[in-house]
Amino acid sequence: MMEEPEMQLVMTDEQVHEAIEKVAYAVYAEFFEGKTEAEYAPVALLGIQTSGIPLSRRIAKFIREKTGYDVPIGTLDISMYRDDIGVRKVLPPIRETNIPFDIEGGVVILTDAILQSGRTIRAALDAVTDFGRPAMIRLATMIDRGLREFPIRADYVGAHIEVPAEKRLTTRWTEYNQPDGVYAVPKVKQ
Repeated sequence: MMEEPEMQLVMTDEQVHEAIEKVAYAVYAEFFEGKTEAEYAPVALLGIQTSGIPLSRRIAKFIREKTGYDVPIGTLDISMYRDDIGVRKVLPPIRETNIPFDIEGGVVILTDAILQSGRTIRAALDAVTDFGRPAMIRLATMIDRGLREFPIRADYVGAHIEVPAEKRLTTRWTEYNQPDGVYAVPKVKQ
């Protein structure tokens, strides 16, 4: 993939892999390490469309390789839960929500590649509660950029990256036919 002039590479594919492994190990350590399958908490991963999905899959793969256990994975679209839905010039695309497991009383780990302002996670929390009441919701993110507009923090973070406020971070994934990478790009006015 050729970089556009306004795109600045801030994480290579190797750094992406290291950050994901750090997140995956933290999830594994909390819920699986030193336990038998009978002792595992009812953990499920819920990837926020679109960049949270590859992260969920890679965390699940890490856990499967360590334990042999297949953590259930779902997808969550937060488009209609966004707090800017009425003020945007263009509506966001609606994507699939697919939760093939019961979240009632379980542990749901929301995944999103980048924690930027906290607004996406706020919307995701609203969306999740429309599907049930988990016993616990955790947040796993590959990158925390630290510019919060809501009092939301990730439980598992792969890396902290600071970029100027006038830029945002975006990901590229091999799952979407692009080399893994994280880029700083100018913010687009809505």
